[in-house]
Order: sequence, then structure tokens, then C-alpha cells
Amino acid sequence: MKIILIGAGRIGSAVAFCLANAGHDLTVVARGARFDALSRDGAIVTVDGQRMPVKVESALDPATPYDLAIVTVPEHLVAPLLPVLSVSCARTILLMFNTFQGTEPYRSVVGAERFVFGFPNMSAYLIDQRLRFRVDGPGMVTTLSNPVVAKLFKEAGIPSEVEDDMDAFLRSHVALVVPLFLAALLTWQRATQLTWSEAKRLDVAWTEGFDVVRSLGHAPKPRLLATLLHMPSFARTGVLWLLSRSRLVKDLGDFGPMETRALIDEMAAAAPGKTPHLLALRP
Repeated sequence: MKIILIGAGRIGSAVAFCLANAGHDLTVVARGARFDALSRDGAIVTVDGQRMPVKVESALDPATPYDLAIVTVPEHLVAPLLPVLSVSCARTILLMFNTFQGTEPYRSVVGAERFVFGFPNMSAYLIDQRLRFRVDGPGMVTTLSNPVVAKLFKEAGIPSEVEDDMDAFLRSHVALVVPLFLAALLTWQRATQLTWSEAKRLDVAWTEGFDVVRSLGHAPKPRLLATLLHMPSFARTGVLWLLSRSRLVKDLGDFGPMETRALIDEMAAAAPGKTPHLLALRP
């Protein structure tokens, strides 16, 4: 397939690496230092020296008939891309990022017949413009709304599953991860770990977020979340307290507060007056 990926950061680079390794014709759109590095190397380079050749562009050419266009930039950077995506000749457009507002605003822009939404569940980091990633670790399953694209990802070595109700999944995921983002931001640049008192406040935010998900008519997804939500408060607080000490969560602080702010604002807009604790914790 002829594929273009817009947003060659850590997640986009991991996806592009796997798809190119599976034999697809990959073009990546990047900017700044990432564009410079990819242009210089002509490839995505991993920390252990593997090279996966890709073409590099600074923007999407809407006239090029790509089989698939993938967008992996954070949601707060998507708006400027929507006009060119709406007129793109790409046959299928896959959006992959955290969102709480739902998929309909994006489906209406790119057209329901070619719209796919997904969420990448993988570990990826850029270290001096070199990629360190894993897509097939324990619990790492990318969720997609389209079985054809899910098959494409599986064949590229990215474990994937199909979800019929992406709005429920995406909103549940935001409710799950925002307190983890907040934990990372609280401890990222300080010598001490998350305190029990801070973990209790984040548990209240967890509960509040999932209450908003339910108020929108969704059962939290995946079903495994039901186990977490049925735990007593002290147990959930303990889970947060422990997770905040993991490298996986602590490293989230490197990405800064912008996405966390945007997601809390979306939750507040979806349920006015029902997110006081989340808003109080907004970074």
C-alpha cells in the first residue's frame, strides 16, 4: 500500500517503522528537528542502529492518491490539518490520538466512507531522534474501528483488535489515563514520589471521570475496567500510588501538560458542573 503518516513523533515513527518493515511504501510528514533528522538519514533509525527507509515530506499533498493516510499528532494539533484532510485524495484516513469529544466531528470532516479511528497501545520514545519502541508487550493491543485496517496492522506485527463503539472506548481511555498523566506531571521534576494524599485526590478524579463516561450513556470499555471500578477506594488509591512509581508512568511527564489540559477541558465541556475535582487538578 501507498501510505502517508502525518506526525512522525514517537508513536507515529513506531507505526511507520512497522508498516514499512512489512513492505508498504511509507511517506512521513514531520517538522522541526524531526524533519531534519529524517531528511538527513532517509530512514527511521532505532537506538540499536536499525534503519527503516521512508520518504519525508513537510506537508500532506492532497492531490496524491494515497491508499491510507494516518494522523498521529495530539488532538490539540489536529485542527489545522482538517481542511487538507477533507480534500485529500487518500482512500482511507485513520486518526489515532486521545479524544473525549467523540469521533463524529472528525467523521463529518473526512467523510464516513473513508473514516477510521484508532488508538495505539504501545511503548515508544525518541532519544536524540532515535526510536526505542515496543508494540507487542503485555497488554499492548492497538484498537481500531475498521477490520481491514486492523488486519493491516496485525500483518505488520502490531497486535490489534476491532472495537465497534470507539466513542465509549476513547472516552473510557481518557478517564483512565488523565489521573495517570496528572501523577506523572506531579512527580516528574521533583525528588519525592506521589504521596498517598495525592493518590487519593487522583482516585476521586478517576471516579469523577468514569461518572462522566456513564452520564454520556457509555458502559466503560474495555470490560477489564469494571474490575478497577469495583475496587474499594483505598485499593484504587493503592493502584495509583504504585503505578505512579513505574517508569512507564513517570516518563509521561516528559510530554508536558498540554494534552492533559485539553482532555480535562473536553471532559468538563461534555458534562458542565460535573468535573470539579478534575478542574481543580488541571495543570
